[in-house]
Amino acid sequence: MQNRNKTKVLLCSPYGEKVGGIQRWTGHILNYYNKHETNVELKQFYPNKGGAYQNTSFLARLYLGIKSYLPFLADLQKELKTNQYDVVHFVSSASLSLVRDIISLKIARKRGVKTIVHFRFGRIPELYEKQNWEQKLLHCVINLTDKTVVIDQASYYILNKQGYNNIELLPNPLTPQVAEIIKINSNIEKKDRKIVFAGHVVRTKGVFELVEACKGIENIKLKMIGYVTDDIKGKIKEEAGEDNESWLEIAGEQSFENTIKEMLSAAVFVLPTYTEGFPNVIIESMACGCPIVTTCVGAIPEMLDIENGNNYGICVEPKNVKALEESIQKMLNNREYALECGKNAQRRVNELYSMSIVWNQLEAIWST
Repeated sequence: MQNRNKTKVLLCSPYGEKVGGIQRWTGHILNYYNKHETNVELKQFYPNKGGAYQNTSFLARLYLGIKSYLPFLADLQKELKTNQYDVVHFVSSASLSLVRDIISLKIARKRGVKTIVHFRFGRIPELYEKQNWEQKLLHCVINLTDKTVVIDQASYYILNKQGYNNIELLPNPLTPQVAEIIKINSNIEKKDRKIVFAGHVVRTKGVFELVEACKGIENIKLKMIGYVTDDIKGKIKEEAGEDNESWLEIAGEQSFENTIKEMLSAAVFVLPTYTEGFPNVIIESMACGCPIVTTCVGAIPEMLDIENGNNYGICVEPKNVKALEESIQKMLNNREYALECGKNAQRRVNELYSMSIVWNQLEAIWST
Protein backbone atom coordinates (compact mmCIF):
# COMPACT_ATOMS: atom_id res chain seq x y z
CA MET A 1 0.00 0.00 0.00
CA GLN A 2 1.25 3.48 -0.88
CA ASN A 3 2.38 5.58 2.08
CA ARG A 4 0.56 8.88 1.55
CA ASN A 5 2.71 10.54 4.23
CA LYS A 6 5.55 10.38 1.72
CA THR A 7 5.94 12.43 -1.45
CA LYS A 8 5.67 10.13 -4.46
CA VAL A 9 8.18 11.17 -7.13
CA LEU A 10 8.66 9.95 -10.69
CA LEU A 11 12.28 10.74 -11.61
CA CYS A 12 12.62 10.95 -15.40
CA SER A 13 16.39 10.76 -15.73
CA PRO A 14 18.66 8.36 -17.64
CA TYR A 15 20.56 5.66 -15.79
CA GLY A 16 22.54 2.62 -16.86
CA GLU A 17 23.50 4.05 -20.25
CA LYS A 18 26.94 5.14 -21.42
CA VAL A 19 28.88 7.05 -18.78
CA GLY A 20 27.96 10.71 -18.47
CA GLY A 21 27.29 13.40 -15.89
CA ILE A 22 23.49 12.99 -15.84
CA GLN A 23 23.68 9.19 -15.60
CA ARG A 24 26.14 9.41 -12.72
CA TRP A 25 23.95 11.95 -10.92
CA THR A 26 20.95 9.64 -11.29
CA GLY A 27 22.99 6.74 -9.92
CA HIS A 28 24.09 8.75 -6.89
CA ILE A 29 20.48 9.74 -6.13
CA LEU A 30 19.16 6.19 -6.51
CA ASN A 31 21.97 4.66 -4.43
CA TYR A 32 21.33 7.07 -1.56
CA TYR A 33 17.55 6.52 -1.73
CA ASN A 34 17.94 2.73 -1.67
CA LYS A 35 20.21 2.81 1.39
CA HIS A 36 18.43 5.39 3.57
CA GLU A 37 15.04 6.02 5.09
CA THR A 38 13.60 9.10 3.36
CA ASN A 39 10.40 11.11 3.12
CA VAL A 40 9.77 10.17 -0.51
CA GLU A 41 8.75 7.22 -2.64
CA LEU A 42 11.00 7.41 -5.69
CA LYS A 43 10.74 5.65 -9.03
CA GLN A 44 13.33 6.13 -11.80
CA PHE A 45 11.75 6.21 -15.26
CA TYR A 46 13.52 6.60 -18.59
CA PRO A 47 14.10 4.67 -21.83
CA ASN A 48 17.35 2.70 -21.72
CA LYS A 49 18.16 2.79 -25.40
CA GLY A 50 21.84 3.66 -25.19
CA GLY A 51 23.25 7.19 -25.22
CA ALA A 52 25.52 9.20 -27.45
CA TYR A 53 28.95 10.49 -26.51
CA GLN A 54 29.74 14.16 -26.74
CA ASN A 55 31.50 13.89 -30.10
CA THR A 56 28.50 12.21 -31.74
CA SER A 57 27.33 14.11 -34.83
CA PHE A 58 24.22 16.30 -34.78
CA LEU A 59 22.34 14.01 -37.18
CA ALA A 60 23.21 10.97 -35.06
CA ARG A 61 21.98 12.73 -31.93
CA LEU A 62 18.76 13.71 -33.73
CA TYR A 63 18.18 10.13 -34.84
CA LEU A 64 18.90 8.69 -31.40
CA GLY A 65 16.72 11.34 -29.80
CA ILE A 66 13.68 10.56 -31.97
CA LYS A 67 14.27 6.82 -31.56
CA SER A 68 14.21 7.06 -27.75
CA TYR A 69 11.87 10.02 -27.12
CA LEU A 70 8.81 8.76 -28.97
CA PRO A 71 8.56 5.54 -26.91
CA PHE A 72 9.37 7.56 -23.78
CA LEU A 73 6.45 9.93 -24.34
CA ALA A 74 4.06 7.03 -24.92
CA ASP A 75 5.35 5.22 -21.84
CA LEU A 76 5.15 8.40 -19.74
CA GLN A 77 1.51 8.89 -20.66
CA LYS A 78 0.78 5.29 -19.70
CA GLU A 79 2.75 5.53 -16.42
CA LEU A 80 0.92 8.67 -15.28
CA LYS A 81 -2.43 7.18 -16.21
CA THR A 82 -1.70 3.96 -14.30
CA ASN A 83 0.00 5.33 -11.17
CA GLN A 84 -0.55 8.37 -8.99
CA TYR A 85 2.42 10.69 -8.41
CA ASP A 86 2.79 13.94 -6.49
CA VAL A 87 5.75 15.14 -8.56
CA VAL A 88 7.33 14.37 -11.91
CA HIS A 89 11.00 15.41 -12.01
CA PHE A 90 12.39 15.75 -15.55
CA VAL A 91 16.16 16.00 -15.99
CA SER A 92 17.19 17.90 -19.12
CA SER A 93 20.38 18.54 -21.08
CA ALA A 94 18.60 21.18 -23.24
CA SER A 95 19.23 21.50 -27.00
CA LEU A 96 16.78 19.32 -28.98
CA SER A 97 15.61 17.52 -25.83
CA LEU A 98 13.75 20.72 -24.91
CA VAL A 99 11.09 19.71 -27.46
CA ARG A 100 10.63 16.45 -25.56
CA ASP A 101 10.52 18.42 -22.30
CA ILE A 102 7.69 20.63 -23.56
CA ILE A 103 5.59 17.64 -24.65
CA SER A 104 6.37 15.77 -21.42
CA LEU A 105 5.32 18.74 -19.30
CA LYS A 106 2.03 19.05 -21.14
CA ILE A 107 1.35 15.35 -20.59
CA ALA A 108 2.04 15.70 -16.84
CA ARG A 109 0.03 18.91 -16.50
CA LYS A 110 -2.93 17.25 -18.20
CA ARG A 111 -2.84 14.60 -15.43
CA GLY A 112 -2.69 17.35 -12.76
CA VAL A 113 0.78 16.37 -11.53
CA LYS A 114 3.29 18.88 -10.14
CA THR A 115 6.33 19.20 -12.44
CA ILE A 116 10.00 19.98 -11.99
CA VAL A 117 12.56 20.46 -14.76
CA HIS A 118 16.19 20.08 -13.76
CA PHE A 119 18.59 21.75 -16.21
CA ARG A 120 21.89 19.86 -16.06
CA PHE A 121 24.08 22.23 -18.07
CA GLY A 122 25.81 25.57 -17.56
CA ARG A 123 25.02 27.44 -20.78
CA ILE A 124 21.91 29.31 -19.64
CA PRO A 125 23.57 32.76 -19.36
CA GLU A 126 25.05 32.24 -22.83
CA LEU A 127 21.65 31.28 -24.28
CA TYR A 128 19.95 34.36 -22.85
CA GLU A 129 22.67 36.50 -24.33
CA LYS A 130 22.23 34.93 -27.78
CA GLN A 131 18.40 34.89 -27.66
CA ASN A 132 18.42 31.98 -30.14
CA TRP A 133 16.00 29.11 -30.83
CA GLU A 134 17.30 27.15 -27.85
CA GLN A 135 16.63 30.06 -25.51
CA LYS A 136 13.07 30.36 -26.81
CA LEU A 137 12.45 26.68 -26.15
CA LEU A 138 14.04 27.07 -22.71
CA HIS A 139 11.66 29.94 -21.98
CA CYS A 140 8.68 27.78 -22.93
CA VAL A 141 9.85 24.98 -20.64
CA ILE A 142 10.34 27.29 -17.65
CA ASN A 143 6.88 28.76 -18.11
CA LEU A 144 5.28 25.29 -18.31
CA THR A 145 6.87 23.81 -15.18
CA ASP A 146 6.11 24.42 -11.52
CA LYS A 147 9.79 24.55 -10.55
CA THR A 148 12.99 24.95 -12.56
CA VAL A 149 16.18 23.63 -10.98
CA VAL A 150 19.63 24.86 -12.08
CA ILE A 151 23.06 23.74 -10.97
CA ASP A 152 25.12 26.96 -10.97
CA GLN A 153 24.77 30.43 -9.48
CA ALA A 154 25.21 32.24 -12.82
CA SER A 155 22.16 30.46 -14.26
CA TYR A 156 20.19 31.10 -11.08
CA TYR A 157 21.06 34.80 -11.22
CA ILE A 158 20.22 35.33 -14.91
CA LEU A 159 16.88 33.52 -14.71
CA ASN A 160 15.81 35.49 -11.64
CA LYS A 161 16.90 38.67 -13.39
CA GLN A 162 14.69 37.69 -16.33
CA GLY A 163 11.70 37.72 -13.96
CA TYR A 164 11.06 34.00 -13.48
CA ASN A 165 9.78 33.20 -9.99
CA ASN A 166 10.09 29.41 -9.98
CA ILE A 167 13.89 28.96 -9.96
CA GLU A 168 15.75 26.71 -7.49
CA LEU A 169 19.51 26.19 -7.14
CA LEU A 170 20.77 22.67 -6.43
CA PRO A 171 24.44 21.60 -6.54
CA ASN A 172 25.65 18.14 -7.45
CA PRO A 173 26.26 15.80 -4.50
CA LEU A 174 29.40 13.95 -3.53
CA THR A 175 28.47 10.29 -3.52
CA PRO A 176 29.31 8.44 -0.26
CA GLN A 177 31.02 5.81 -2.42
CA VAL A 178 33.94 8.21 -2.90
CA ALA A 179 34.57 8.39 0.86
CA GLU A 180 34.45 4.59 1.04
CA ILE A 181 37.03 4.23 -1.74
CA ILE A 182 39.27 6.86 -0.13
CA LYS A 183 39.10 5.10 3.25
CA ILE A 184 39.98 1.71 1.76
CA ASN A 185 42.91 3.22 -0.15
CA SER A 186 44.30 5.47 2.58
CA ASN A 187 47.79 4.14 1.86
CA ILE A 188 47.92 5.72 -1.60
CA GLU A 189 50.35 8.64 -1.70
CA LYS A 190 50.49 11.45 -4.21
CA LYS A 191 53.16 10.95 -6.87
CA ASP A 192 55.34 13.95 -7.62
CA ARG A 193 54.74 15.40 -11.09
CA LYS A 194 51.84 13.07 -11.92
CA ILE A 195 49.04 14.89 -13.73
CA VAL A 196 45.59 13.31 -14.09
CA PHE A 197 42.72 14.23 -16.42
CA ALA A 198 39.33 12.45 -16.17
CA GLY A 199 36.38 12.95 -18.49
CA HIS A 200 35.33 12.30 -22.06
CA VAL A 201 38.49 12.72 -24.11
CA VAL A 202 37.10 15.16 -26.66
CA ARG A 203 38.30 18.52 -27.94
CA THR A 204 35.78 20.52 -25.88
CA LYS A 205 37.28 19.14 -22.67
CA GLY A 206 40.48 21.02 -23.52
CA VAL A 207 42.54 17.86 -24.01
CA PHE A 208 44.63 19.31 -26.85
CA GLU A 209 45.43 22.43 -24.83
CA LEU A 210 46.39 20.18 -21.93
CA VAL A 211 48.80 18.16 -24.07
CA GLU A 212 50.27 21.33 -25.58
CA ALA A 213 50.77 22.82 -22.11
CA CYS A 214 52.36 19.63 -20.77
CA LYS A 215 54.85 19.47 -23.65
CA GLY A 216 56.59 22.45 -22.04
CA ILE A 217 56.87 20.88 -18.58
CA GLU A 218 59.77 18.61 -17.73
CA ASN A 219 59.70 15.24 -15.93
CA ILE A 220 55.94 14.74 -15.82
CA LYS A 221 53.54 11.87 -16.30
CA LEU A 222 50.17 12.79 -17.77
CA LYS A 223 47.39 10.20 -17.47
CA MET A 224 44.17 10.80 -19.39
CA ILE A 225 41.17 8.74 -18.21
CA GLY A 226 37.90 8.48 -20.10
CA TYR A 227 36.23 7.32 -23.28
CA VAL A 228 38.28 8.16 -26.37
CA THR A 229 37.90 7.32 -30.05
CA ASP A 230 40.82 5.99 -32.06
CA ASP A 231 40.74 9.17 -34.15
CA ILE A 232 41.07 11.51 -31.16
CA LYS A 233 43.67 9.27 -29.57
CA GLY A 234 45.79 9.42 -32.72
CA LYS A 235 45.50 13.20 -32.97
CA ILE A 236 46.49 13.63 -29.31
CA LYS A 237 49.57 11.47 -29.79
CA GLU A 238 50.46 13.45 -32.90
CA GLU A 239 50.12 16.70 -30.93
CA ALA A 240 52.24 15.25 -28.12
CA GLY A 241 55.17 14.44 -30.41
CA GLU A 242 57.33 11.43 -31.14
CA ASP A 243 58.47 10.81 -27.55
CA ASN A 244 54.92 10.95 -26.13
CA GLU A 245 55.04 7.42 -24.69
CA SER A 246 57.65 8.56 -22.17
CA TRP A 247 55.25 10.99 -20.47
CA LEU A 248 51.72 10.51 -21.84
CA GLU A 249 49.28 7.66 -21.11
CA ILE A 250 45.82 7.64 -22.70
CA ALA A 251 44.21 5.05 -20.46
CA GLY A 252 40.65 5.07 -21.86
CA GLU A 253 37.62 4.24 -19.74
CA GLN A 254 38.29 3.05 -16.20
CA SER A 255 36.09 1.84 -13.38
CA PHE A 256 34.85 4.45 -10.91
CA GLU A 257 37.05 2.97 -8.17
CA ASN A 258 40.17 3.05 -10.34
CA THR A 259 39.47 6.65 -11.35
CA ILE A 260 39.25 7.73 -7.69
CA LYS A 261 42.48 5.85 -6.93
CA GLU A 262 44.21 7.70 -9.77
CA MET A 263 42.98 11.00 -8.33
CA LEU A 264 44.37 10.04 -4.93
CA SER A 265 47.80 9.55 -6.46
CA ALA A 266 47.76 12.72 -8.59
CA ALA A 267 50.08 15.62 -7.88
CA VAL A 268 47.64 17.76 -9.90
CA PHE A 269 44.19 17.12 -11.32
CA VAL A 270 43.52 19.11 -14.51
CA LEU A 271 40.22 19.74 -16.32
CA PRO A 272 40.74 22.46 -18.98
CA THR A 273 37.18 22.19 -20.32
CA TYR A 274 35.47 24.75 -22.57
CA THR A 275 32.01 24.41 -21.03
CA GLU A 276 30.52 22.66 -17.99
CA GLY A 277 27.56 22.54 -15.69
CA PHE A 278 28.55 21.20 -12.28
CA PRO A 279 31.19 18.58 -13.09
CA ASN A 280 31.31 15.48 -10.92
CA VAL A 281 35.02 15.02 -11.53
CA ILE A 282 35.75 18.33 -9.81
CA ILE A 283 33.72 17.27 -6.75
CA GLU A 284 35.49 13.92 -6.70
CA SER A 285 38.97 15.39 -7.12
CA MET A 286 38.21 17.85 -4.31
CA ALA A 287 37.24 14.92 -2.08
CA CYS A 288 40.56 13.25 -2.94
CA GLY A 289 42.46 16.34 -1.78
CA CYS A 290 43.77 17.03 -5.28
CA PRO A 291 45.46 20.31 -6.16
CA ILE A 292 43.16 21.34 -9.03
CA VAL A 293 43.78 23.35 -12.19
CA THR A 294 40.67 23.92 -14.28
CA THR A 295 38.75 26.57 -16.22
CA CYS A 296 36.34 29.28 -15.07
CA VAL A 297 33.21 27.86 -16.71
CA GLY A 298 29.83 26.73 -15.36
CA ALA A 299 29.73 26.20 -11.61
CA ILE A 300 33.48 25.54 -11.29
CA PRO A 301 34.43 29.03 -9.96
CA GLU A 302 31.84 28.78 -7.17
CA MET A 303 32.85 25.19 -6.40
CA LEU A 304 36.43 26.40 -5.83
CA ASP A 305 35.33 29.76 -4.35
CA ILE A 306 37.51 31.62 -6.84
CA GLU A 307 35.73 34.96 -6.40
CA ASN A 308 36.71 35.21 -2.73
CA GLY A 309 40.34 34.44 -3.46
CA ASN A 310 40.61 31.43 -1.19
CA ASN A 311 43.11 28.70 -2.02
CA TYR A 312 40.92 25.83 -3.20
CA GLY A 313 42.36 25.54 -6.71
CA ILE A 314 43.29 27.55 -9.81
CA CYS A 315 40.93 28.57 -12.63
CA VAL A 316 42.12 29.85 -16.02
CA GLU A 317 40.30 30.93 -19.16
CA PRO A 318 39.44 28.11 -21.59
CA LYS A 319 41.91 27.59 -24.47
CA ASN A 320 44.62 29.68 -22.76
CA VAL A 321 47.58 27.29 -23.07
CA LYS A 322 50.09 29.65 -21.48
CA ALA A 323 47.97 30.24 -18.36
CA LEU A 324 47.24 26.52 -18.16
CA GLU A 325 50.94 25.63 -18.29
CA GLU A 326 51.89 28.27 -15.72
CA SER A 327 49.16 27.09 -13.32
CA ILE A 328 50.20 23.44 -13.61
CA GLN A 329 53.82 24.48 -13.05
CA LYS A 330 52.78 26.41 -9.94
CA MET A 331 51.06 23.36 -8.47
CA LEU A 332 53.99 21.08 -9.31
CA ASN A 333 56.76 23.39 -8.12
CA ASN A 334 55.14 24.93 -5.03
CA ARG A 335 54.05 21.82 -3.19
CA GLU A 336 53.21 23.61 0.05
CA TYR A 337 50.69 25.79 -1.80
CA ALA A 338 49.38 22.81 -3.82
CA LEU A 339 48.80 20.66 -0.75
CA GLU A 340 47.07 23.56 1.01
CA CYS A 341 44.70 23.89 -1.96
CA GLY A 342 44.00 20.16 -1.83
CA LYS A 343 43.24 20.13 1.90
CA ASN A 344 41.03 23.22 1.62
CA ALA A 345 39.11 21.74 -1.30
CA GLN A 346 38.59 18.47 0.56
CA ARG A 347 37.16 20.31 3.56
CA ARG A 348 34.93 22.49 1.36
CA VAL A 349 33.39 19.60 -0.58
CA ASN A 350 32.47 17.75 2.62
CA GLU A 351 30.93 20.86 4.15
CA LEU A 352 28.85 21.94 1.13
CA TYR A 353 28.30 19.03 -1.22
CA SER A 354 27.90 15.90 0.87
CA MET A 355 25.10 13.61 -0.29
CA SER A 356 23.01 14.05 2.85
CA ILE A 357 23.06 17.85 2.55
CA VAL A 358 22.11 17.87 -1.13
CA TRP A 359 19.45 15.16 -0.59
CA ASN A 360 17.74 17.31 2.05
CA GLN A 361 17.68 20.22 -0.41
CA LEU A 362 16.22 17.95 -3.08
CA GLU A 363 13.51 16.64 -0.74
CA ALA A 364 12.55 20.23 0.07
CA ILE A 365 12.17 20.99 -3.65
CA TRP A 366 9.97 17.92 -4.14
CA SER A 367 7.75 18.56 -1.13
CA THR A 368 6.99 22.28 -1.48
